[in-house]
Amino acid sequence: MDRLRRILQRVLPRWWWDRIDLETASIRHFVSAAGLRVKSGERVLDAGAGQSRYRSFFDHAIYTSVDFGTGEKTWDYSGLDVLARLERLPFPGDVFDHVICTQVLEHVPEPDVILRELGRVLKPGGYLLLTAPLGFGEHQIPYDYFRYTRYGLRYLLEKVGFDVHRIEPRGGYFRYMAVMLMWSYIYLFPENRRGWIKAVLFPVQILGAIVMVVAGPPLIQSLDRLDTEKRITLGFAVECTKRVVSGEPVSEVDGDAF
Repeated sequence: MDRLRRILQRVLPRWWWDRIDLETASIRHFVSAAGLRVKSGERVLDAGAGQSRYRSFFDHAIYTSVDFGTGEKTWDYSGLDVLARLERLPFPGDVFDHVICTQVLEHVPEPDVILRELGRVLKPGGYLLLTAPLGFGEHQIPYDYFRYTRYGLRYLLEKVGFDVHRIEPRGGYFRYMAVMLMWSYIYLFPENRRGWIKAVLFPVQILGAIVMVVAGPPLIQSLDRLDTEKRITLGFAVECTKRVVSGEPVSEVDGDAF
């Protein structure tokens, strides 16, 4: 699948690829919108940044990426600004205007400890913008511990001192099924298959790639508006702010919703 992904990314326009790689696109669009709300010169922490793929969205800000540098063996962590555990961030309190934390909470055994630490380094009134999965397979094994409902996320965030403003599902049933169709291709045509079986199945694999990867996901995704409840979803995007205690100064942040 990685080989097919690289080929399609080269030959397909970005707008079409976004309709295929729906999981990644939904997170990138959420972070991109967050970047638009950040004012010039504000401090942004990307917590659990991995390969710092969202750095370009914050060129106008003071962007800092931090990660422990484990999980994906194929990732290049050399672009990180800080190598550290999220449970013990090497920053003083109340220094960041915004914290971005995408697809991290499922990989930590004590999520409330992480959230409390993110709140410690965030200014009072500062924004935490977070995504977490609900419908997704095990990954970055063995560092994969949890999946989150909107109610579980709200409980954890409010427990450690955040005011939750919005929790939005990243798609509904049909977007979820579109991603599952793409995963079906991976299981039907594994890259490690060798020999005459691979040769015999090659024409079927080409047809499978067209139907299950290129054409199928965008078509199924187009039906997602029919799911108004969106209780079967890839995951959630959350906007919240660090709770202001009476007498504390409030950082100046844009209050517009993403």
